[in-house]
Amino acid sequence: MNFTDNLAALVYFKSKVHKWKNIAFLFGVLSFLLCFKMLFGLDVSSNVIEGDHIASIKIEGAIFHDEHRSKVLQDLANDNSVLAVIVNVDSPGGEIVGSEILYNQLKAINEKKPIAVLMYSSAASGAYMASLASDYIVAHNGTLTGSIGVLMESPEFTDLANKIGVKFNTYKSSPLKGSPSPFEKSNQQVERVIKESIEDSYRFFVELVEERRGKLLNKKNISEIFDGRVFTGRQAVNAGLVDKVGNVNDILSYFSSKKINVKNLPIREVEIIKKDKKFLENFLGYLPFLNNKSSITSQQKIMAIMPSF
Repeated sequence: MNFTDNLAALVYFKSKVHKWKNIAFLFGVLSFLLCFKMLFGLDVSSNVIEGDHIASIKIEGAIFHDEHRSKVLQDLANDNSVLAVIVNVDSPGGEIVGSEILYNQLKAINEKKPIAVLMYSSAASGAYMASLASDYIVAHNGTLTGSIGVLMESPEFTDLANKIGVKFNTYKSSPLKGSPSPFEKSNQQVERVIKESIEDSYRFFVELVEERRGKLLNKKNISEIFDGRVFTGRQAVNAGLVDKVGNVNDILSYFSSKKINVKNLPIREVEIIKKDKKFLENFLGYLPFLNNKSSITSQQKIMAIMPSF
């Protein structure tokens, strides 16, 4: 074999190696994108559907005010190609204002097109308030819902501080400024004012339930409905808080009764949470207090000092 043959062979093998390196690189990129999608829920492809469709959104985790979510929900209300909206709820509740805003945004959609709620593991407190925006609510048998009431928790460190020899000095313009505070002993005046605020928010919640579900509520159990307890899906149906125990097929049947041709309409999933937030939530999801599947009690206790539904 002469020098020319060696050179030709070298060029041939080099081109082969280069080809397989390119293939391996492309395979690596595709694998990386696929892993990202599976692990973090990031969409790497367009899911835009042309023409009329049914939108499907998810309300998950603790509820707070979210500007991005507000914009997406407003767009859904104004989009004439969205003929109906499925609201999938899996949330233990959240802050008072955030829950109220979410209710109003969903109600604005419901005034233009039918929406229906499908409850999953939990749809309690502020999440139930948001669900009231719909004229049709479906739960699963094991769904935990209801929990109509207001919660506020405030830690107090004064006894602990005394034991370790720490003293807190607080200077303020009036007795109730900054109360309750973890650095001050509570007193009757503070407790009275806080209770008045909680009771006012509670009345707002009760009035909203009566306005939206009044004719359906079981009058025999009216005191139990508003005492803050949670109900299973079946109990909620008996109480009149929920219309039916079922699944998405019942939602589609409801839309059919509203003259929506569900058989010929695709269902499009619409993300209402920013992808960077979803990435962070999924990445840190192993922490109990950030996990969307946490119990109602643990998530509500995050919002200590903040009145919440």
